[in-house]
Amino acid sequence: MGKTPKKVVVDTYALMAKATGEITDKANECLEDIRVRRLEGVIHPLITYEFLLQVHKGRIPVFRSTDEALDFLETYFSIINLRNDIAYMAAEIRYKSKRVLMKLKRNLSVCDSVTIALAKHIGSPILSGDLDLKKVAKEEGVEVIW
Repeated sequence: MGKTPKKVVVDTYALMAKATGEITDKANECLEDIRVRRLEGVIHPLITYEFLLQVHKGRIPVFRSTDEALDFLETYFSIINLRNDIAYMAAEIRYKSKRVLMKLKRNLSVCDSVTIALAKHIGSPILSGDLDLKKVAKEEGVEVIW
């Protein structure tokens, strides 16, 4: 990574990896920088949705309720609402991703498409270890920290 970013878009994958102890040292350092406000962590409503769904499923037992998990997200992350221009870009990214992921017989999720579009829109890297996201983000010229 060339210069230190001011913002980073945080993917559900990174949050889940932190919760399960499967996070890399570099990613953990990035989340710590967000916690102490040296770096702004950015998420969008679909990240909130995916994260809270995992809480409901009991995959993040550190939270006693989804309200507590939502409070955590709202405390540590800036939540950028989706707009039509970001949705437009996400749709194009998702469509183009079929070519990139065809050999793997994989598809990019809607949430990952929006994450890449948001990162591209605000000019920030993404914090994620998701291989599909990383592959498509690279094609889109978006840096991924992991």
